[in-house]
Amino acid sequence: MDTLIDKLTDQTTRLKKLNEQLRTIINFSSDGLYVVDHQGITLEINKAYEEMTGISREEVVGKNIKDLVLGEYFDRSAAYMALQTKQVTTIIQKIKNQKYFVVTATPVFNNETGKERQVKMVVTSVRDLTYLNHLQNQLRKAEQYTEPPSRPLTSTEDSLIIFKSPQMKSLVEQAQRIAAFPTPVLITGPSGTGKEVLANYIHQHSPQKDQPFVKVNCAAIPPELFESELFGFNGGSFTGARKEGKPGLFEQADKGTILLDEIGELPLPMQAKLLRVLQDQAVTRIGDVKPRRLSFRLICATNQDLQELVYKKQFREDLWYRINVVHLPIQPLSERTADIPPLIDYYFKKLCKNYYLDKHIAPDTLSILTHYPWPGNIRELKNVIEFLVVSAPSSSITPHDLPGHMKDLNRWGSASIVSEKESSHSTEIAQPSLKEALALFESQKITEALHSSKSIRSAAKLLGIDHANLLRRMKRLGIVHPPKDPA
Repeated sequence: MDTLIDKLTDQTTRLKKLNEQLRTIINFSSDGLYVVDHQGITLEINKAYEEMTGISREEVVGKNIKDLVLGEYFDRSAAYMALQTKQVTTIIQKIKNQKYFVVTATPVFNNETGKERQVKMVVTSVRDLTYLNHLQNQLRKAEQYTEPPSRPLTSTEDSLIIFKSPQMKSLVEQAQRIAAFPTPVLITGPSGTGKEVLANYIHQHSPQKDQPFVKVNCAAIPPELFESELFGFNGGSFTGARKEGKPGLFEQADKGTILLDEIGELPLPMQAKLLRVLQDQAVTRIGDVKPRRLSFRLICATNQDLQELVYKKQFREDLWYRINVVHLPIQPLSERTADIPPLIDYYFKKLCKNYYLDKHIAPDTLSILTHYPWPGNIRELKNVIEFLVVSAPSSSITPHDLPGHMKDLNRWGSASIVSEKESSHSTEIAQPSLKEALALFESQKITEALHSSKSIRSAAKLLGIDHANLLRRMKRLGIVHPPKDPA
């Protein structure tokens, strides 16, 4: 008996050591690893997974992946799909509603022969896609100021200004009046107020509307590249230069409009050269001695106080006088609250149409949105409306669906629209109910099936339900099937 106990003890010790060795091995992987058993129960995750997702081992080990999806740890599970299909599955997964990952789930089968293969476990590798997306966005931004425009870089929608307040009415009327003249314009205002949209509007209402509209983000160009990007260079003028040379952004804007956004970020040496270009209406490429005559409309935009920068010797006074011929200041949304309802209505209808959704905002929710101060201005408003459109589980968007930072209803002067019971249980509405979580998951699965199917009937087949059942669910969730393009 003692011998048997000793053997079992030795085996247990060896298994523990083996388990520790395996855990050490998977923790050396730079990819995140997530392992579930044949029932979808989480067995193990490695340190790389914890670091890249912010999810700790204690949060998920021992829990079923279906419950974790409902708990919004991630929007969907590749491991669950692999368990169902018994095939390697790769998806883009959003974890904790924050970051995107490329996830590949590989089923591991048992070694029993003569029987149908059974999945023993699923090993999922996870790679961070958010940083790659960040690099791609930076590349796209860089391309905006390094590639010559093949057509005017604006559209009617880019110049659409939504407003109802008397302040914006006066500002838009002034912009329309001065658009016909090639006078330099300085647009100021906090971030997200629509300075670029107003610049687009001026260009669209100018005689140059069919000519290039070149947007330059001064904060995005490295200081050492300013001169070559703005003024261009001749072939062979420096090591690595193109043989044929390259026209600068001012040349690209010839006969059109150039917008210098974040003009306050322009280094002092470049300010002197910009002043010379504005005075002479000509540029000289790097490596050239002959000026090139140009005709362009200059619009500058900034969220900084340029007069303060002039006082601090960080911005040239003579340049400030040159660009500040017509000054168009845009006020923050908190100072023109009459514009908030039409902006909400415009973006809500536009996004519902874009995503083929039939939803509406409940009066209580609309009151909160209207009273909220919107410190991020129009940019924040648009992002919040998009969040509500895509994340609300039902067709009616209620105060429970609002982002966490907007749920303090008393703070936004809207306590009267909710009962004391609701306002005193703010911690309870911070997390979705089981019913809401299930509705959100159901909505996501139906939307995915509709977008990957040719018809509602084929989507129903893909989901494993009948056609009438799917139609009832779509009506309840406010989902509209995207119309097909005519042949």
